[in-house]
Amino acid sequence: MDVLSGSEAPFNRCPENFYDTLQQAIRQLRLFKLFARTHDGEYHRSVCPAAYNERTGEHHPEEMARWRADFRAMRPEQQMMAATIVWLYRSGSDSIWLRRVPCTWRASEALHYMHDAGCLALWLRLVASYPGW
Repeated sequence: MDVLSGSEAPFNRCPENFYDTLQQAIRQLRLFKLFARTHDGEYHRSVCPAAYNERTGEHHPEEMARWRADFRAMRPEQQMMAATIVWLYRSGSDSIWLRRVPCTWRASEALHYMHDAGCLALWLRLVASYPGW
């Protein structure tokens, strides 16, 4: 058993497992407003942060303002999971979606908070199974 997550299942880095975990995170933490289906891509590549046209690379200012307002209105564990998904999607820091929103948690605080909120195991599976976007 993994001491941190309490999970019996080993982490498996493949697109199918990551996609299943990503979908579970979006459902469980009710992040539907923040993420959308894309027109292309398989598994997790068929998901991207909302307010964005993945074909043209354009961001929609009005939708982006709504995205940020929805993010700010969420509970901290929702914000932490959403920020993690955006960071994974961007393969690093982000100044598009996460600009002007709270996302400067200290790692130790975030781990304790997610544990207390009951989503730490899901977050760990998401990060550990990430195969690259």
